[in-house]
Amino acid sequence: MHISGTKTVQLTPTETYQLLTDEHVLARAFPGVKRLTAVSDYEYEADLEVGVAGIKGRYKGRIQMRDVVKPKSYRLLVNGEGPMGFMESDVKINLEEQGGGTQISYDGDATVGGTVAGVGQRVLSGVAKLLIGQFFNGIAKEATLSKRS
Repeated sequence: MHISGTKTVQLTPTETYQLLTDEHVLARAFPGVKRLTAVSDYEYEADLEVGVAGIKGRYKGRIQMRDVVKPKSYRLLVNGEGPMGFMESDVKINLEEQGGGTQISYDGDATVGGTVAGVGQRVLSGVAKLLIGQFFNGIAKEATLSKRS
């Protein structure tokens, strides 16, 4: 399934990049995260609980940043596995200064398999958009809090 979109935050690209690579911010912003641990500067282990159309599961996974060009872009690789199935995604993240803030754009693909894939592509696509929206709204909230500090 293809995923893409944009979100604008009122921080510079450098400040936005710092938020998007801070394990504590990511843990607060990403829906369902129970634990997020940095393995290296560009890699995290994650434990999350996500529900899809009545199918709720606990997943263990890895989040990796590749092809990093600070503070402009990177590829975000996410994979997770649990009793209900698996998910993998490869998404390009771009940060562009825009009107005193930063426009975050993302574009990539996600694959879901196992029991969770049985709920159907339309449902999964809707859930993916909802989770991505919640994540970027969380990042926007963190940006607002960061501006106040």
